[in-house]
Amino acid sequence: MDKKLIEIASTVIKMSVEDTLKHVKAIPEIGAYYFWNPIRGGIAVIVAENGEKLGATSSVSYDTHLKAFIDGKRN
Repeated sequence: MDKKLIEIASTVIKMSVEDTLKHVKAIPEIGAYYFWNPIRGGIAVIVAENGEKLGATSSVSYDTHLKAFIDGKRN
């Protein structure tokens, strides 16, 4: 995983790079990674290998978040 992707995720979910690496799941079928902040109300972000990203609040389920990313939504 590219260090730049980790830094993007770390900024979005407001965690240190070290803590961000503890909360990551690869999504190989779309060439991306799912990062999340485990605190109540924490933010999650999907970051593609090309640096595109889509963040979501904790009220958005993983499946809904992933579908929006696959459908082309970005922020």
